[in-house]
Amino acid sequence: MPYQDRRLEVSEAAWQVIVREGLDRTSMRAIAQEMGCTTGVVTHYFRDKQELILFALNQVTERLNTAIAQASESVSGAERLVFMLSAFLPCDVEQKDTLRVWLAFLGYAVGRENLMTEHQRSATRLRAVLVNELKTLQTAHLLRHDVDPTLEANALLALVNGLSLDSLIQANCLTIDQQKQAIQRYVDGLLIDKLGSTHAGCLNNG
Repeated sequence: MPYQDRRLEVSEAAWQVIVREGLDRTSMRAIAQEMGCTTGVVTHYFRDKQELILFALNQVTERLNTAIAQASESVSGAERLVFMLSAFLPCDVEQKDTLRVWLAFLGYAVGRENLMTEHQRSATRLRAVLVNELKTLQTAHLLRHDVDPTLEANALLALVNGLSLDSLIQANCLTIDQQKQAIQRYVDGLLIDKLGSTHAGCLNNG
């Protein structure tokens, strides 16, 4: 098996352990047991737990980028932005697992500067996708001219991150449909209506 494919296999095993046991209880030995191999096999592809965790974080970003691309393939305009944002929500088992790994990483990264830096780098990549989409809508005269794409991309990321986190920690969390409605309401506030006037806007400064 090619080296990179084997690394992905080890990473997938790590995901399963993280989702089931949590990051604190995830060890190279536990991952090896998940794969049915020796610890030496795991350390051949990842020197230590931290390197493996960084690789797993990159997989989170890649999965989110893929989900965003797939969610927006058949739509355009403002609807496309809503679909892209909805890709962050835990709509199925795979997305729930992705969210759990991301949340576990954040907790582990606190106090570890290099891990937090890597998280911020990953977040920057996702933010850039949203900034570009907002600029496209603005060029198409669908987004209000007074909207700052960078500011709103940050706000939208905060919104979907909050909705996703809430679904894990609240006993009576919003349903997926309600989460999508919250996203839709926010996006509607950024748009120019059909008569050329503007909606109130969640971050309107004027």
